[in-house]
Amino acid sequence: MCIHDIIALDLRWCNAWIPIVFMMVAQIICMKVYGEGGRRAVDTSWYDTKAKQYALLNSIFQFLMIIVAVFVPLRFGTAWFIVGASIYAAAFLLFIWSFWSYGTADRNRLITKGIYRYSRNPMYAVFTLAIIGVIIASTSLWLLIVLIPYVWTMHKVVLSEEEYCEKTYGNDYIEYKQHVPRYFLFI
Repeated sequence: MCIHDIIALDLRWCNAWIPIVFMMVAQIICMKVYGEGGRRAVDTSWYDTKAKQYALLNSIFQFLMIIVAVFVPLRFGTAWFIVGASIYAAAFLLFIWSFWSYGTADRNRLITKGIYRYSRNPMYAVFTLAIIGVIIASTSLWLLIVLIPYVWTMHKVVLSEEEYCEKTYGNDYIEYKQHVPRYFLFI
């Protein structure tokens, strides 16, 4: 693989945008399937001005990621594609588990069951992991460049959400934070 492969842009119908959009469509479907739980998962009515700004920036970077991905070819038939597609597939299954865990939980209680035993923010973490899979499957420097500010703004939104959870759930959430990582493993 040469530098040209990493920076190549090529408009094709079967490019990296497909798995990214597929994740977003899966999110919309999960929101519909889980009704109230799905609406609650994307409720931003409590965001303060700063959280709204970061969420807007995050959405802009997510949109930019799709636009860039339209021009990023997947590297079918390579080890990069196999590794990236495997990461993406695992992340997709974890994404569905995230929505199931959230959507089936008691709406008035802190969610600590299912995948939430391992991550306080699994939807964000596994969506990002899926994008990393796409980046590997496409070996795209352009998607990696867009991913960096996306992750930074996402992290800022997560910090706001965790502050809200502390205010809403008090000591239960503080104790939960001590035992469950923000994203996964030790992070």
